[in-house]
Amino acid sequence: MVKRKKMKRSRAKIKIKIFLGIVVLSLLLAQPSWHLLRIRSAQDRFDVSQMESEMTWVKQKDPWLATIPLVRDSALWLSLNQGQNLTDQELLADDDDKYRFWLFQLKLQKAQLTEASQILSTITSSSTQILGQGLIDMAQGKYDTASQKINSISERNLSKEEVVLKRLTLSRCLLGQGDETEAEKEWEKAKNVAPAHPLVVEEEFDLALVKADWKKAESLLPQIEKWRGSDSNLDFQAKKALLYLTLGQTAQWEQVLATLSQSSEGKSYQTYLLGVQKYQEGEWQTAQTMLKESLSGQLSSALRRDANQALKQVNERLGAETALQKF
Repeated sequence: MVKRKKMKRSRAKIKIKIFLGIVVLSLLLAQPSWHLLRIRSAQDRFDVSQMESEMTWVKQKDPWLATIPLVRDSALWLSLNQGQNLTDQELLADDDDKYRFWLFQLKLQKAQLTEASQILSTITSSSTQILGQGLIDMAQGKYDTASQKINSISERNLSKEEVVLKRLTLSRCLLGQGDETEAEKEWEKAKNVAPAHPLVVEEEFDLALVKADWKKAESLLPQIEKWRGSDSNLDFQAKKALLYLTLGQTAQWEQVLATLSQSSEGKSYQTYLLGVQKYQEGEWQTAQTMLKESLSGQLSSALRRDANQALKQVNERLGAETALQKF
């Protein structure tokens, strides 16, 4: 009888210990689980700000979570969209089309078109391959070709983010062709899919610049800069500089020019911007010299198009002045 009572007490103690252990374990896992849910939510919405906040928490509080595929995937995506340096090995560690396409985008951002094409050829999805080919065509200024290829893709065969890229690429091609109205319609379609995606917000910034909606562009800039951090994307730096020039923000304008002067490729962008400044000041001869010089350097297709347009206008001004002097 005594033995039975002791056994019952012993079993009761064991049950209490198990219960307490479960409670403690639940408490320990509750916060990480909550943050994992937030990471999943941020990933689904392509929310850079929330993703950045969650990755900071993981790094500071629970570094072991970085080994979970969801967290690793989100960290790589965040790095890609913030212009941070990623190695080929990091993105090729898994045999996955998604990571190969991210590496393709990284090469494209760096204007490494040959490497981008090589990576694209290893992707198994034909729809993703066509999308990638369209992105390459757009980067080369072949807007008609890019649009035709991308319009041929069924969105049923694309991931949510690829659908966003499809619509934004069409928007950029239309901007390149001078059709602002249709470009904005394509941007709206991308926004309906993923309004928080950083590329959607950046396209809104580009559209504001094209429409000379300086207040809108200025309001979007802090948000984009927060994401990009120290990103040295030259086209983005040039867009910032043009906005600062228009707003008369001399200190910020000079800061961008100083940043661009630190690389040989950036100097071509710097020369282009100084040419635009001289154009605005009516110094046509100096503007012509600088714009011509920038075109002999390494400008992106989009900026090269703008430089050519500006040079054409400068040449017309100079031609008109020469004609007037003859009378």
